[in-house]
Amino acid sequence: FIRSGWSVKSLQRRILLSAAWQQSAVRQESGQQTDRDNRLLWRFSARRMEAEAIRDCVLQVSGELNPAAGGPGFSFFGTRGGLNGFPPLENFTPAEMRRMVYSHRVRMEAVPVFGAFDCPDAGQSMPRRSRSTTAIQALNLFNSPFLVERAAKFAARVEAVRPNDPPGQLDLSFELALGRRATSEEHAVMDEAIKKHGLATISRVLLNSNEFLLIP
Repeated sequence: FIRSGWSVKSLQRRILLSAAWQQSAVRQESGQQTDRDNRLLWRFSARRMEAEAIRDCVLQVSGELNPAAGGPGFSFFGTRGGLNGFPPLENFTPAEMRRMVYSHRVRMEAVPVFGAFDCPDAGQSMPRRSRSTTAIQALNLFNSPFLVERAAKFAARVEAVRPNDPPGQLDLSFELALGRRATSEEHAVMDEAIKKHGLATISRVLLNSNEFLLIP
């Protein structure tokens, strides 16, 4: 850092070009045996996206993300304080589909659904965000009305592009959510599931998958 003339950009470039930074998340048997906990950084340790990124990505995949920038923020609650407290919104307009960076935060009040994903309390300083894994997180993502509705919107988006084409719908769903096409094994399992339970169910599964929620 000193030899580069105190250049932060030079230091960042050196880090980004390092072998440790550029490691993939691919697991190798030899590495697992030598350093199972990855203390020596022989691979990239997958990490879950933050709450804000999860919500924004869900809206992006469902085709509902409002890209409007600037201006007044939006609230997750129907009212804010008083006798009614903070009842969470159940019906959302495009104004509430903006990126979560534009949301109003209420001290000591968790954000509905995504508050379980370690959102810092707005009433105190948080130099480092905790990263937990709990059953409440999985239940919120799989069963909340918000996610169920987003999965239905996701399915409707895919069906509009690939009508009457279950295999094509599955491939497009994988491309939008995971950035790849479904494998032959996934087709064998999910094509039948689409026929039995509908594409919205598969959409909800994809939005809850580790491949969607984790940065590889």
